[in-house]
Amino acid sequence: MAGCKPKAMRLRDNPRGKILRQLSIQWLLCACLLVGGVPSSLAASAQDQAVLDLAAALIQRVRYGALISVDDQGQPRSRVVDGFAPDEDFVIWVATRSTTRKVEQIRAHPQVTLYYWDPENRSYVSVMGQATIVDDLETKLRRRRAADNDRLYPLFPADYVLIKVTPDWLEGLLPGYRGDSDSWAPVSVDFKKRPPQVDQ
Repeated sequence: MAGCKPKAMRLRDNPRGKILRQLSIQWLLCACLLVGGVPSSLAASAQDQAVLDLAAALIQRVRYGALISVDDQGQPRSRVVDGFAPDEDFVIWVATRSTTRKVEQIRAHPQVTLYYWDPENRSYVSVMGQATIVDDLETKLRRRRAADNDRLYPLFPADYVLIKVTPDWLEGLLPGYRGDSDSWAPVSVDFKKRPPQVDQ
């Protein structure tokens, strides 16, 4: 019947179905490692991707996060932001006014952290990386969302800039990845060690 999805497709599109798939990947990798069937580097890459998939789902689910920058006194400053969903390289964009303090702080100290908390699942994601201020007209026109409306940016595009956060490190507590039981260290992904992403 038109408009009805097969059961398998409905499960694939469901966030719970995505979590179940990631947990299945974890169990499969563990089993293969026990019998020597998967190289450790391949297993690590697969785990990284599973963690990134779960982290991206959390970020899209909770939507709002905290952007932490550093001021000229070395004091970390935090504020709530409505960031874009991560792209395929886990770059996260944030729209803001050009006159905000965070723009000045990032220009002086580009190291930032984005933090997302999911209270329903007692999970979180921290994305640490390098931020740059993007102010060219073509990018602003292309990336502007409906949420970035005239009420927030009455002088668009003059009062609208984008913050591009390129990740160096991601860590968090996620379904199936609850951290080290002794040190409480969360699961992590080091983007500097990940192989370049190849377009399919």
